[in-house]
Amino acid sequence: MWNLTTANEAACRADLHVHSSCSDGLKTPEQLCAIAGRLGITHLALCDHDTVDGLDLMARAVEEENRIRLSRGRPPLALIPSVEVSTGPGGRTHLLGYGASPRNARLAAFLAGVSAERRARAGRMLERLEAAGLTVTPKMRALRDIPSVGRAHFARALVESGQARDVPQAFERYLSEGRPGYVPRAVLSTGDTVEALSGMGLVVVLAHPMRLGLELEPLHALIREWKARGLKGLEVYHPSAGRRGAHLLDALARKEGLLVTGGSDYHGDEGTRARMGRLPCGWHALEHDIAALTAAMALATPSDHLQKEQQDV
Repeated sequence: MWNLTTANEAACRADLHVHSSCSDGLKTPEQLCAIAGRLGITHLALCDHDTVDGLDLMARAVEEENRIRLSRGRPPLALIPSVEVSTGPGGRTHLLGYGASPRNARLAAFLAGVSAERRARAGRMLERLEAAGLTVTPKMRALRDIPSVGRAHFARALVESGQARDVPQAFERYLSEGRPGYVPRAVLSTGDTVEALSGMGLVVVLAHPMRLGLELEPLHALIREWKARGLKGLEVYHPSAGRRGAHLLDALARKEGLLVTGGSDYHGDEGTRARMGRLPCGWHALEHDIAALTAAMALATPSDHLQKEQQDV
């Protein structure tokens, strides 16, 4: 099922969806670059949740990684900056915004609002966990200060404090919907968010479509709806898709004239299927698809009224 490369993919190895410790990943940008170096990855996209704080750190880490690669005569590592935004009921529909930048004023303002909601939600989660009889440690209380704090942070803190065996158990017992510590995210309309991010000059791609749990026909209908609002692509090659799902999504994306991307969704946790560079096999047009993505990023610009707002900041 899994394959890092095939004969047609040997010159280009990509992972267009990884997370760093700047959001809910466990690895620093430097560590991610070191892993990419060991795997021979040539294109890497940092897609932290609701924050672009790690992009400058990652850019510097990539520069250092490329100095090493140059000295060894190896192909350079290309960084594709991105951000992942949670939308829809329960925050279950995720969007990847390729071409993100810490210097995009409109994006920064949007993410600041999302961060405020995340921290407020974390406070309510602490109250619910404490009311359920769990021990809320000082480290858990400090989670409210993390801009992109989410359930993964709480799950790891519960494991560290001995109140859960591992992260899956922490979710199952305390953090999943219907459990004592669960607090839903404020709902961001997916269509409105697609339109907003597109207007900020980002190339918007639907992350891991198979995680929506929809049959192909209703999924296709939603994708067409979001395409009309500015959606530019689908994350086809993701662990949640598998070989068959990736094949179906690939055909759907190309039929709709959408970009095709792929990523492992690597966070650094042990005991998960997510490993950097580990994608469903069969991405035979990888080089073409990455070229199409980077071309779309180069052409993307903020909408005229947003561009004027940013100039006035």
